[in-house]
Amino acid sequence: MSQLLQDVVEAKQSYKAVLVYDVSRWGRFQDPDEAAHYEFLCRAAGVQVHYCAEHFSNDGNLSSLVLKSLKRVMAAEYSRELSEKVFAGESRVARAGFRVGGHPGYGFRRVLISANKTPKGELGAGERKSLSNERVKLISGPATEIYWIREIYRMFVSENRTMQGIADELNRLRVPFIAGREWKRMGVRGILTNPKYKGTSVYNRRGSRLSSRVKTNAETEWIVVPDAFAAIVDEVTFEAAQQVVRNLPYNLSDDQVLEPLRSILRAKGKLSLTLFRGAPNALSKEGYRRRFGSLVRAYDLAGYDSPLKATVAHRAEIRKVRTELMETLVRLFPGEVSIQTRGPIGRDRLRLTDGTGVAVRACRSRTNYYKGSAWILQSARSEKRLISLLVCVNATNTAPDFIHVLPPIANRCAVVLTLDHSWFKKGIRLEKLSSFCDVVRQISREDKRPIGGERRPKGCISEDARAAMSAALRFRWNEKKRLAG
Repeated sequence: MSQLLQDVVEAKQSYKAVLVYDVSRWGRFQDPDEAAHYEFLCRAAGVQVHYCAEHFSNDGNLSSLVLKSLKRVMAAEYSRELSEKVFAGESRVARAGFRVGGHPGYGFRRVLISANKTPKGELGAGERKSLSNERVKLISGPATEIYWIREIYRMFVSENRTMQGIADELNRLRVPFIAGREWKRMGVRGILTNPKYKGTSVYNRRGSRLSSRVKTNAETEWIVVPDAFAAIVDEVTFEAAQQVVRNLPYNLSDDQVLEPLRSILRAKGKLSLTLFRGAPNALSKEGYRRRFGSLVRAYDLAGYDSPLKATVAHRAEIRKVRTELMETLVRLFPGEVSIQTRGPIGRDRLRLTDGTGVAVRACRSRTNYYKGSAWILQSARSEKRLISLLVCVNATNTAPDFIHVLPPIANRCAVVLTLDHSWFKKGIRLEKLSSFCDVVRQISREDKRPIGGERRPKGCISEDARAAMSAALRFRWNEKKRLAG
């Protein structure tokens, strides 16, 4: 549908009309105005929308407008009722101890159960049941995976190892994770916190209804079935692991994680990352950022007036300029440009209907004593393969000064850009936002190599060296924790 709207709005095809079976086929939008919006785009482009199976003509008279609005509301209500029925059916299956859907996880396999509760065989990756009266149940996987699951619990509970330390140890021993992938901290955490490893089936911990965002549900809404399948670890071991998890710093209350900062402030008279790193019950820099919005905000709550406030304010202004520009482009190109959200950690990006991704990279203004105005381009390794929309803001960091569309930028360190910088010559200056899509497609057709990846900037280290440094820091932290305990 998005491609159809794009062709109609841009007049790429000589369409005279769009034929739709009925109102519900145009879309069962929960907001009926959304369907009206898309139909208006077609009508504004001179293309009429006809509903073939409806008993009214879409000619704009009062009766057709009333019936069409009513049909849109009915389509939305049908979708909502269908969602409720599907959830009720899935809940009924979950209460019976069967698997509703999803990957079985490390240490488990899925087996197909017939209507008379007879096992029919194991399901492979991507395979699904074919009959409505069949069910899927979890069974224990290979003995090697069961062994390593129990080892993970032993290392976590008895040896007081961190989740990252366990993942590193498993990778060192060349133990394969799911599909041969390497172990990550979140993979270990999933094994240590999921009740299915003690034989308990839990459904509806997280959910998304009617294309809404995924949210974590309250425990009162969970569907819990004890002893739904064979346990891999006993309940005592599982509960011991949960107690360790509950005592981790990021599971403590706000006052508990702020108390280490207050103690250091009373002793040292100031706060910095070096001072509180490794302190008992203290979070990491990223942990404080996620909980309080920024490290400076955590300093404020602890009673410290940080000199970094001005820098944080500047960065907030830059993020605001970036967000407003992205929203403006989406409004300017409805159905053609969208914002691709990448979660709480990843940066949002623009996406065209042809799949082209565009990284919006806003550059903070700074005065260069030798060349006048300059802008700071921070590194963004996750966006090094995307077309770059480079936004250089004004001196007050409140609005764009000028905008360039460039090939992918793969700078590993911050780069100072001036008006005569050579990188600007490799792209196209965007004089007006209405030419955004055309310029992006022109840059993508040229298929240029990423900028900034030809040579390593001064002061940068290789990925291998960075990984070795991280491993050394984790080893030192584990040794310090072991000696303290």
